[in-house]
Amino acid sequence: MPALGLVASTIGAQSLTLGPPSAVLSEDFSFIRGVRELATGKLLIADWVENRVVLADFAANSVTQVMREGPGPNELRLPMGLVRYRGDSTLLLDFGNNRISVLTPAGRAAYTILAEAPGVSGVRGATTNGEFYFAIPSWAERENALPDDSVRLVRWKPGTEVRTDVAVVQGTRWRRDRSPAMEPRLPMVGYAAQDGWTVTPAGALVIVRTAPYRVEVITGDGTKRIGPPLEVAHRPVTLDDKRRFVREFAAGAAQSGRGENGGMGRAPEATARQIARDVEITEWATEHPPFDAGAVLADTRERIWVGAPAEPGKPRRYDVFDHTGRRVMQVEVGAGRRIVHVGAQGVYVIAEDEDGIQRLEKYRIP
Repeated sequence: MPALGLVASTIGAQSLTLGPPSAVLSEDFSFIRGVRELATGKLLIADWVENRVVLADFAANSVTQVMREGPGPNELRLPMGLVRYRGDSTLLLDFGNNRISVLTPAGRAAYTILAEAPGVSGVRGATTNGEFYFAIPSWAERENALPDDSVRLVRWKPGTEVRTDVAVVQGTRWRRDRSPAMEPRLPMVGYAAQDGWTVTPAGALVIVRTAPYRVEVITGDGTKRIGPPLEVAHRPVTLDDKRRFVREFAAGAAQSGRGENGGMGRAPEATARQIARDVEITEWATEHPPFDAGAVLADTRERIWVGAPAEPGKPRRYDVFDHTGRRVMQVEVGAGRRIVHVGAQGVYVIAEDEDGIQRLEKYRIP
């Protein structure tokens, strides 16, 4: 991969390629589902498959396990992510135990918050005074559910009943036929466009809209900044795309009865027969969305990184926006790689080989 460099771009923003990495952890991972850079430069890393959280040091190329599988205070099941919280603490989304653990910089659970409020298990960020941002699932709204699979984003203070509606976004597009089925099936429309969102370290809410493709930033005082709309590529969804979607959905899905004592556990790996069946019965969009709603990141400079839909065997492109919603840069990473976190000391990239083994790489911040 060529070294980090800047070239002229026809879109009025700088274009560059990340590479080579400044450091690579030699530790193997199965499914990294969360990375959080700490003030020391060390990282917390959560592995969904191995049910562990480790404290990693790139300088020493060392990894120390700090949380393991189980129901205890420093244990977890099905870690869904790591979210920046107040100071140098971190929220661990412990889906299998239906709770959120607040971790110290050493990776130990200082206390836990039960994820009883609908949607709180999917918290993506917090304000500087500790309020959580999350989406209210449409099923919890009942008669107040919004039309067209839209959902509310809310701000909530843990331990209180105070909840503030902040914005409405296009959520997951659910299949039209929602009647009971004899066998499990994908509930969503594959590759349907949806809005992405995240929260900056300063507590601003960022929404990436699909129609048109643009970025909105809502600050703590309610000020809204809306960036200009951007043109998008129109790439058709192929049969190979559909097969890949089904495989990746199964790899990251949880299923009741698969865990200890009949609780939530990882869904089994999809067989070739199941993939073929799901491709046939799933509802599909005809084109890829303008961006990957699951690849929206905020860095410590209040910039927003938005990943394009992945194309196997090709570099992954990220549009980078400033705090006003203006695109200022495009960044590419090599094939088989995706940016998982951008901290104060580096850009952290997951590199996955043909066998599904993952390594974490660190790159210089552009």
